[in-house]
Amino acid sequence: MAGLLRPAAAQTPATDSLRRAYAHTPADSTRVLALLRLAYSFRASQPDTTIALAQHAWRLAREFGFDKGRGRAQGMIGIVLRERGELPKAFANQLIALQIGRETHDLEGEAASLNALGNISFDLRQYRSAIRYYEKSQALFQRINQPAWVAGSFTNMGSCYERLNVLDSALLRQRQARKLIARNPRPRLAQALALRNMGRLQARLGHYPEAFDYYRRALRETNLTNDLRNRSMAQYRMADLYHTLHQPDSSLRYARQALQNAQRVSYRITVLDAANLLARLHQSRHSPDSAFRYQALAVVAHDSLFGPDKFQQLQLLAFNEQQRQLQHRAEHKLQTANYQRLGLLAALVFILLIALLLARTNRQQRRANQLLNERNAQIEAQRNALDEALTELRTMQAQLVAAEKWSFVGELSAGIAHELQNPLAFMRNFAAVSEALLEQDATRPGADQPTGLEQKIMAGLKQNLREISQHGQRASSIITNMLAHARTGTSPLEPTDLNTLLADNLRLATQAAPTPAGAVPVQLDTHFAPNLALVAVVPQELGRAFLNLFTNALYAVRRRQEIDPGYQPMLSVQTTRTAGGVEIRVRDNGIGMSEEVAGQVFQPFFTTKPMGEGTGLGLSLSHDIIVKGHGGTLTVETREGEFTEFTVRLPA
Repeated sequence: MAGLLRPAAAQTPATDSLRRAYAHTPADSTRVLALLRLAYSFRASQPDTTIALAQHAWRLAREFGFDKGRGRAQGMIGIVLRERGELPKAFANQLIALQIGRETHDLEGEAASLNALGNISFDLRQYRSAIRYYEKSQALFQRINQPAWVAGSFTNMGSCYERLNVLDSALLRQRQARKLIARNPRPRLAQALALRNMGRLQARLGHYPEAFDYYRRALRETNLTNDLRNRSMAQYRMADLYHTLHQPDSSLRYARQALQNAQRVSYRITVLDAANLLARLHQSRHSPDSAFRYQALAVVAHDSLFGPDKFQQLQLLAFNEQQRQLQHRAEHKLQTANYQRLGLLAALVFILLIALLLARTNRQQRRANQLLNERNAQIEAQRNALDEALTELRTMQAQLVAAEKWSFVGELSAGIAHELQNPLAFMRNFAAVSEALLEQDATRPGADQPTGLEQKIMAGLKQNLREISQHGQRASSIITNMLAHARTGTSPLEPTDLNTLLADNLRLATQAAPTPAGAVPVQLDTHFAPNLALVAVVPQELGRAFLNLFTNALYAVRRRQEIDPGYQPMLSVQTTRTAGGVEIRVRDNGIGMSEEVAGQVFQPFFTTKPMGEGTGLGLSLSHDIIVKGHGGTLTVETREGEFTEFTVRLPA
């Protein structure tokens, strides 16, 4: 044990006093807790030391029969494993710690494990699941009066809402965290975390000076506590913001610092983010060798975090935990139903006894028999009602189990869809870097210029790389559309001029589908109602819906133009003010649709376009945006070979 407590340069100011306190602690349960406090002081600067001390505390707790200490040591090991990127091991450790905390009624240990499980869900981008864990931990920290950790739960919830694009809720949670930390500044790790998260939120809101101020304050806090983990994350956020503001030199400097500090504490999430940013910066500077090196480093970090084996382990652990919770809920409900049934049976027995007593003491036998018959009828009715209630309960229980399973599968699927974006980005980046290397080698002074077959091979390689990049971009677009269907966040409504919105997106659609050489241009006919009142909508979402309608209309008229050379393609857009809102009509004189096809156009993945030209998500997404997102309606009227007209009605 003496080797574990040797002096270290990287530690917090409290480490020496904690070491002295541990040395004078008697060999009992208090010694375990003192050792865990000492281990925590190394968490952000020497994670290896934290794990070694926590493992020693676990062994002492088992020797003393101190289950609460064993659970807290298990949780601390899980915290460091998560920060190293060992998510399956971290998840398993936290589940064990949570179970021990509940069995020993250790509210502090249970709250810490719930918070750690929320952090793991956050890393997996399962933000709704993470919020549920943070809410439970916040309630427990509130109950045991630990305001600094309540603030930590609030700032973590704020980060989840920010990732879900619910910025008003994110701002509310971050402000709650700031108020608590202002009154309770210890521990400083929570203060650095809250400042960094507030900086990211201000950057999302476009308040860049405020964002830089929060990041610099977070860096000052980490310098006071030697917190390399939060320091690396704050440096990466500053690098990313400088990159957004097109200041590559500052971005490069902070990204390198973030990568170095993250590597020192094996914080692989930030290693992945910083390496990706450095690869993009060097690629923009036409340094393919450096870009390739950082891209390879990002690939290694990504595989260590989200490799197939680890992801399968997490799926199995999470599914088993979900099944255990569902089984526990089902058993609890069944037990409650049994208690209700026993209570009802006891009441029925009591009623029968009263009836018998009345029968024995009442001289009027007929009246007593009549009363008994009435009681029996009530008993039968209550028994039937109980049977129906039990049947309904079993049905609802089965539905609940199924719903919970599909909800869990949906969250995992969303996480998988998010993670597919990274391999696709790597594929596109590697293709771009490889093409740049070929160009660099071909233009290098003194290099032999390829001729004949060699030149054809080089040209073929470049074409293949461009095809890889294009198809990677297409796959990324498909995943983006799928995630748009599954998105759970909401954006604020803004008063919008629909005429301007329609005109802008019509122009975008026509620019994206230029007139083929020698073809007749499409005649655009717009009839916008003058002085149309502003309508409260989400402009970006609604613009995407109209862009899909215009793109489909242009595709339809071009298809008809291919088979009818003398035909004049036309696209008409009309807005009208109605009693209950606004009506928009988009009509084309293209190929039209049959009744069978028109009945399926709003279904996801249904398309009549050739393979590779459409995903079948455009009209489905437009329907969801208009109907679900804005409370409007989207209908279609068509005649095969003549026309198609989409009608959008929005409340105002």
